[in-house]
Amino acid sequence: MQNLKFKLNSWSADFSWPLFIAAIFFLSPTLIIAWISFSRQDFFQQHLENIGEAGCNLLVLAFCLYLLGYLLVAVIKPSANNSWLWLVAVLTFVVSLVTIPLLSRDITAYALNADIFYHGHLNPYLTPIGLGRQSWHLGQLWWLNYPSPYGPVFFLLLGLPFLVSWGQLLPFIFSYKVLVLVAFVLTGYLFSSYRRQCHLPAYLDWLFYLNPALIVNWLIEGHQEVFIVLILLWLLWASAKKSTFHPLGLLLIGFIKITAVILWPLSWFKDKIFNWRRFWQANLLLLLSWLLFFAIIHLTPLDFWHNNLAFLDQQCFYACSPLVMVSNNLLGAGAGIFRLGLFVILYLASLYFFLFKNYQPVKFIIWSFTALFFINTSWLTPWYPTLVIPFALLTKKRSYIILAGLITIYCLWHYVGL
Repeated sequence: MQNLKFKLNSWSADFSWPLFIAAIFFLSPTLIIAWISFSRQDFFQQHLENIGEAGCNLLVLAFCLYLLGYLLVAVIKPSANNSWLWLVAVLTFVVSLVTIPLLSRDITAYALNADIFYHGHLNPYLTPIGLGRQSWHLGQLWWLNYPSPYGPVFFLLLGLPFLVSWGQLLPFIFSYKVLVLVAFVLTGYLFSSYRRQCHLPAYLDWLFYLNPALIVNWLIEGHQEVFIVLILLWLLWASAKKSTFHPLGLLLIGFIKITAVILWPLSWFKDKIFNWRRFWQANLLLLLSWLLFFAIIHLTPLDFWHNNLAFLDQQCFYACSPLVMVSNNLLGAGAGIFRLGLFVILYLASLYFFLFKNYQPVKFIIWSFTALFFINTSWLTPWYPTLVIPFALLTKKRSYIILAGLITIYCLWHYVGL
């Protein structure tokens, strides 16, 4: 009886009406998106592009509710062990887990790539995605004509859900999303651990767990960015004492998503100081690893760039970033060269100021990804910038938390063409 009384007192102490309202703001949009998803007549051909005006309006309402709930949590600043919010988080996670992705088709691309590799025993970097056995479910999609753009480590991650599901699309989606949920929970644990190492406020845990952009793009849609953040947070947590990033960890994230290779300079430092020995060893490892990769897949780097990353030539998925739109209108054909030059300048500046001059790896990660996505990426999708959000929450400056909030808003509203 005393234990029961203690638990009831704990729940009553954690409860407040503002948090109850925040709970409604989180659970309602999660249920709305789940309802839109499950009310479709076809899970694979009815997506964001054709859900209709009513569905888009409901989606906008869901995003607004998410952001209101997130703002309330940011203002209230609850403790990390708040029982009430943990209940809200668990319910949100469970509903997200059983919701079939609605806003993108990437998870079906993962299934088809895994089918080509594990069932067809074909080279996924030479074989068009459309040759997967169940590609007929998706209708006519342009990217079915291209081979895989995903890194080899990501194919290893896809092996378990593919084997569990026997290659069937719906079972694959749910088994893969279980893997994503496990990765998300582990990422949250590492986020909290590193946050405590940095002596940051406990409420930041909730700004991670209940971040609407992460809920939508990772838990509901199942995008691969969660695995990259998981490894990066593990590297940050492990390097807290020695201030050294292991090259193998950085190699893993580059072999999940190719663009993550821009973080490779983190491997050059030891005890917060640039180390020539690590510089040569790490770069030799990087060169040999990529040469081995290209030799195994029977492609040259140039062929891989043109054949597997052909989406780089596409313009404005969903919508461009504001800078891309402005530069395209003002500079025309020279816009790409201008943006590349601007990106290189900002990337080198972040490398100098946040690694060489004053070793701050979290800020280097933030500004490297931010410059890449918002300046030099014309095919920006709503889930790419989610890589920035967790790290923007792990600084001691309020301006970075505001940046995380702005990117969260962008990641949601980008779906509706903003």
